[in-house]
Amino acid sequence: MLDVRRATSLPARLRGLLGTAHWPRGRALLIRPCSSVHTAFMRYAIDVVFIDRRGQVLRIAAALRPWRMASAWGAVAVLELAAGEAQRLGWSVGDVLPRSVWA
Repeated sequence: MLDVRRATSLPARLRGLLGTAHWPRGRALLIRPCSSVHTAFMRYAIDVVFIDRRGQVLRIAAALRPWRMASAWGAVAVLELAAGEAQRLGWSVGDVLPRSVWA
């Protein structure tokens, strides 16, 4: 089970996980619309899953460390997860995620 939080307002999308001391396993932050992220000022690495308009995983930036950027052409949404979560959940590029996760 994945607890998906949604960042839908502009301030919430810009803030993302900034200011959090850690992000727990089993929780994801959905940022929509979004096709690129940065980890400036973050204190820990995260998994970033880029999703297209059909819910298909386009790219997984695994364990993206602080002060990095990542993007994916065609992405409309991003899931930010604790580092290692995408692998733990068994997700890979090409998978179509359940609508409840990304919509």
